[in-house]
Amino acid sequence: MLKLWPMRFVVGVLIAISFMVATPVHAQSVTAKFLTTPPGGNYAPRNVTVVWVEDSSGAFVKTIARWANQRKQYLIDWNLKAGTNDADAVTSATRQDHALQIMAIWDLKDRNGNLVPDATYTIRMETADADVSTAASNHEGTFTFVKGPNPQVQSNLSNGGFNVASITYSTAAACGNSILDPGETCDPPGSCPSTCTPSADACSPDVLVGLAASCTAQCETQLITSCHDHDGCCPVGCTGTTDSDCPGGSNAGGGNETGSDTDNSVQGGCSTTPGSSLIVFAGVACALLIRRRKRA
Repeated sequence: MLKLWPMRFVVGVLIAISFMVATPVHAQSVTAKFLTTPPGGNYAPRNVTVVWVEDSSGAFVKTIARWANQRKQYLIDWNLKAGTNDADAVTSATRQDHALQIMAIWDLKDRNGNLVPDATYTIRMETADADVSTAASNHEGTFTFVKGPNPQVQSNLSNGGFNVASITYSTAAACGNSILDPGETCDPPGSCPSTCTPSADACSPDVLVGLAASCTAQCETQLITSCHDHDGCCPVGCTGTTDSDCPGGSNAGGGNETGSDTDNSVQGGCSTTPGSSLIVFAGVACALLIRRRKRA
């Protein structure tokens, strides 16, 4: 009987792992994709951008994405709405230019973690590229959607300097039903990519965007067009004095300098998915079982 206990233990662990990996974290979601354009400020093409949600009365609901390590105080209208203690904001690196489409995903919960009721909501966006004192100097866009029983997809939208935008609302039954519903790129979540194959061209990296939990994960090729040190790319128009990866630069021919670039808009090949550590644990458990049986 003692020899059977480890097998039952391992089987139980494997069942728990398969359940945890396959179960979506957020069944409902809203995904906003869009391109930004430069307002014309003094530190363009670098820019800071934020996306937040308001209800039909204009009340602030939640910040869902923010690209601003510095100068976030110049996102004027967002600061007025969110206040100074917006702890729920997801922060990414300040953007180097406007070449790449960016994406924000909302799990339909407010800043207190409560699921919002069915209603009409507005997704607001603001981009700044100067040390401004009024929101009129920034670009601001608004897009609305209805949270209800039916999924929705709005595409090719444009407003306030935000172009080629799409708003995708996935209902509770969508992600995880093994059907590719509108707005999904993979389903079930276990079939979604967790990493992207490294590109042979450092200037055209394949970047993982979206979330497996909302069935929106996919690899997108994103062209690097701005001069940026230590990313392994020398874009057209850059030189060794403006980009260390170009001929004559300090990193020319040396590839990407690991850990030197804090801009997380380009993701490498490291998987940080929660399921990876669980799978390793299961492998260790199986190894221990085999060793025990050999001794027996």
